[in-house]
Amino acid sequence: MIGELGLLSLLAATSLALLLGCVPFIALHGRRLPLLCWLPSLSYGITLFIALTLLALGWCFVTDDFSVLYVAQHNNSQLPLFYKIAAIWGGHEGSMLFLLFVLSVWSSVLTVFRRHYPLRFVARALGVMGWLLVILSLFILFFSNPFERLFPTLAEGRDLNPMLQDLALIFHPPLLYLGYSGFAISFAFAMATLLEGSYGQNTAHYSRPWVLASWCLLTAGILLGAWWAYSELGWGGWWFWDPVENASLLPWLTASALLHVLAISARRGLYHQWGILLSLVTFQLCLLGTFIVRSGVLTSVHAFAVDAARGEALLALFGTVTLISLTLFALRVRGNPRRADFNVFSLETLLLAALVLLGIAAITVLIGTLYPLIFSALGLGTLSVGAPYFNQTLTPFVLLMLLLMGWAPFAHWQQSPKTDYWRLMVPALLALSGGLLSSGLLSQTWHPGMIPGVALALWALSAPLFAPQIRWRSWLIHGGVAVSLLGMLFAAYYSVEQGSRLSPGRQATLAGYQFTYHETELLVGPNYTSERALITVSHEGQPIATLRPERRHYSVREMLMIEPAIVSGPLADFYAVLGDSLGRGEYSVRLYHKPLVSWIWGGTLMMVFGGLLALWHRTRGSHESKEVK
Repeated sequence: MIGELGLLSLLAATSLALLLGCVPFIALHGRRLPLLCWLPSLSYGITLFIALTLLALGWCFVTDDFSVLYVAQHNNSQLPLFYKIAAIWGGHEGSMLFLLFVLSVWSSVLTVFRRHYPLRFVARALGVMGWLLVILSLFILFFSNPFERLFPTLAEGRDLNPMLQDLALIFHPPLLYLGYSGFAISFAFAMATLLEGSYGQNTAHYSRPWVLASWCLLTAGILLGAWWAYSELGWGGWWFWDPVENASLLPWLTASALLHVLAISARRGLYHQWGILLSLVTFQLCLLGTFIVRSGVLTSVHAFAVDAARGEALLALFGTVTLISLTLFALRVRGNPRRADFNVFSLETLLLAALVLLGIAAITVLIGTLYPLIFSALGLGTLSVGAPYFNQTLTPFVLLMLLLMGWAPFAHWQQSPKTDYWRLMVPALLALSGGLLSSGLLSQTWHPGMIPGVALALWALSAPLFAPQIRWRSWLIHGGVAVSLLGMLFAAYYSVEQGSRLSPGRQATLAGYQFTYHETELLVGPNYTSERALITVSHEGQPIATLRPERRHYSVREMLMIEPAIVSGPLADFYAVLGDSLGRGEYSVRLYHKPLVSWIWGGTLMMVFGGLLALWHRTRGSHESKEVK
């Protein structure tokens, strides 16, 4: 009964979304402006009904209602409660419903702040949001119903995929969905601007806070996804250049470019067309990522859908939104006759260069992601595009971006910077020295490939601190990129690993540290049994860390999962993976020593924190300016 109520609630939300999509355009076209007073009720009503739908699905999970097919496929009576909640978005149907919910939440948030925008503009934007909600609701109703009943009812569920039974799963998908759907606001603003036929600095001012908030959420989601890959999959890496991972990286790159364009547009009134185009493309890439992950075109732990009809429907959804928005862009946007009134070393030029570099990087990742899929779809066989392609093609753009990050704080609007050269020489010398030292400091092996990356990362991190005026929010964001890159470089060049046969009392040495195997414990978890090793790490007889890697057997899914043990520190991580039992208490164990890998997560947190500070500063400044007026 709860499932049917949830479905009825979704039908009600779809009906209201249809009204939200139609009312603004009927009111504006027919000059019936009083109809616009219904928009808040429609927007809030949609969110309420979709929330009730999501709560109904959650109740089915919590009460183990295995008569619901989706619940039976992703739940088990022995599954811990917090994983039952996370399982709501652990499969295709639930994830699409959650995406619909957060999209409706963004629509309601926009409604709350509607008085900050012109009436006609925000009405059109809400109308666009309404149609997006309609399209996604219809897809769920016809192709992805989470309340489909199962006859006969099963006595027990199939359990959540063990690879997804991780704390990161509780927060990683919601943050990604919040980021994806947040870009629908800037998309709606761009569409409203195109429908009005006039654009200017106000559009950039309107969009910047929404894009910044969505960018922060998407960055945090990517961070948790990378941490999940590092801590759960047991291969010691954090990014595999998998199409599913790239699906979230693509809109992040274009959103980063969009932020730079909006900064120019809001301050100088330039490049409005680029801002509108990037607003459209960023949300289109979010839809493309949804198609890649959930269409069944690839096999991955993230890829839920295996039904060809769903993939075709998602492709149609992506194609419809892309075709309509780009056609409207082509028809309405005209070239800007305004001449450039800035010189080559001005801040405008540097921001434009950042736009170009991020755009090329996004195209490079897009080609590497889609080419194997298109190659396979045409029946030409299978083709793999892996890390060598991405690393080699993206490296020049990353290095140039780091160079710009260090230079930008010294630039000014419209004119070349007038800077004392010692301000540039000091961080440049520090950066070059750091690059040279890092290439051979930690080992006897010479790594010349480290020099440009480390030197430019240190340049981007230190140079802004010597600028006449330190822009702390920008420094946190750009410095976070530099810190993360330093972690990536040291982890890539100086990580060492070793496979060993260990039994109680035996010891292995790696990177100057002693790993001593003590015992194996047999444990019983809520829905699994486990073999857990106890390994201590010491250096010159002094204990440093304790590692407890596991091998878990999930009886319902009949899957064996490796749970790595990780002890993180500011300078290095100790990482251990328990392999096969070799008999007589002996196991194969994989040991890793990974210098500075925690800097990857620390740098990303710096970026998120800097973005949140910039968002708070922008919204506070906006409110204060309104109060002054």
